[in-house]
Amino acid sequence: MVKKWNIRWEAVFLASVFVFYTAWAVIQPFNVSPDEQMRYQIVQYICEHGRLPHGGDPELRNELWGISYGFNPITTYILGAVFSRITAVFTQDKTELLIAARMVNVLLGTGFAFFAMRLGRMLLRREAAGFFAAFACFLPGTAFLFSYINMDGMALFSSAWILYCWARTLKEGWTGKLCVQLAAAMSVCALSYYNAYGYLLCSALFFSGSILLGQKKRWDFRQLFGKGFLILFFVALFAGWWFIRNAVLYDGDFLGMSTSTKYAEMYAVEELKPSNRATPERLGMSVKDMMLWVPGRWRHNWLMTVAVSFVGTFGRLDLFIPELWSKMYLLVLGVGFLGMALRVRRQFFVSGFRKMVERKKHPDGTTILVTVEKSRVWNRENLMRGMMLLAAVIPFLLLVYYAYCSDFQAQGRYLMPALLPGMYFVTLGYENWMERAVKKEEIREKIRRYFFAVGTAMAVLSGTLVYLTVFLPAYTG
Repeated sequence: MVKKWNIRWEAVFLASVFVFYTAWAVIQPFNVSPDEQMRYQIVQYICEHGRLPHGGDPELRNELWGISYGFNPITTYILGAVFSRITAVFTQDKTELLIAARMVNVLLGTGFAFFAMRLGRMLLRREAAGFFAAFACFLPGTAFLFSYINMDGMALFSSAWILYCWARTLKEGWTGKLCVQLAAAMSVCALSYYNAYGYLLCSALFFSGSILLGQKKRWDFRQLFGKGFLILFFVALFAGWWFIRNAVLYDGDFLGMSTSTKYAEMYAVEELKPSNRATPERLGMSVKDMMLWVPGRWRHNWLMTVAVSFVGTFGRLDLFIPELWSKMYLLVLGVGFLGMALRVRRQFFVSGFRKMVERKKHPDGTTILVTVEKSRVWNRENLMRGMMLLAAVIPFLLLVYYAYCSDFQAQGRYLMPALLPGMYFVTLGYENWMERAVKKEEIREKIRRYFFAVGTAMAVLSGTLVYLTVFLPAYTG
């Protein structure tokens, strides 16, 4: 009965997420979201020419920036071209072809919701798992990210898949099938957006740590290298083609980033050339100054603008949720994060102990020898939490570096790979608050069930109301 209930709940939840994201995708006009025109150009190029583009192709180069998105991974654009060509069999309507390309991200968002549900069920109790998945999936910034053509959606999807693989190892260990699944998830991550690459590093650290220190047999280098090379083989098999192609096209630049910078220097308008951009670094500002700076056209300083746009800022970052509403979201997130401080040692650093007691009788039948062996075994769930924290911090560090040294922006979408780790810590933080505030277990259990049930409903309702009162009227009124 419980299994059937879970399957029905998952089906309803996934259907709701699919409909919700589709509603966002079909209502917004073309190119009202960040750089959608530049991204859709690649979809159209593949449809028209039947091949992948060179990033510097004059047909794609933006007249202001001097580059195209063809230098970056273009996986969702390839899939978008497939969807568009299938749709073109039935209609040539430009809007419907555009929506077909957007549906790639809608489906990725539904896949993200699937992994979020499964991850919550493995790491949290049922009511808390529902809150975790609903808050993450119905966050307005999440819905917006999955509603237009971009590579961020694939980055978020791959991060959820990778975390799901990590969580499965807590009970199953590193089986061969799970190693191949992790390799597939890491390959999707490698073919997505660079701000999600922290998950590749953290996967390697979690894999190594859990094998060498987190199981009965410690320092098992045979398993480490055997299964590690298995993962690397499949990552190279699934994702290596893109980086080999880049190396061939761009004289060894397998990421394409240096070549993109070179083209920007040659073809961008003067003020947007990399050597001429007025970055905070060139203006002599410190990183702290940049974070607290409020440019004249902005509502908040850089740090708050990032936070608000993470919750949800739409259009070309010019369509805002009411300020109080955004700050209520930030308050809920902040209180949850603070709750993590109540159990830092228990949830991050405590190791386990393995004890073995052996009893033997002396040959004369009178003496009993007792041998007690203790060996420290790392708590793999705590190790996973540590890697989740690192995976959440890396996108923020990359954004700070990018805004300070390359292109001053305050887009919360660059932090989206941190969404699931962040929501997990928020949910765990509220569990800690209730454990600290209510000592009696029976009363605490009733409170937590009520709290997370109400929280789940509020997360879904709030996201829906943002769509109905902010996003929808902006494009239909």
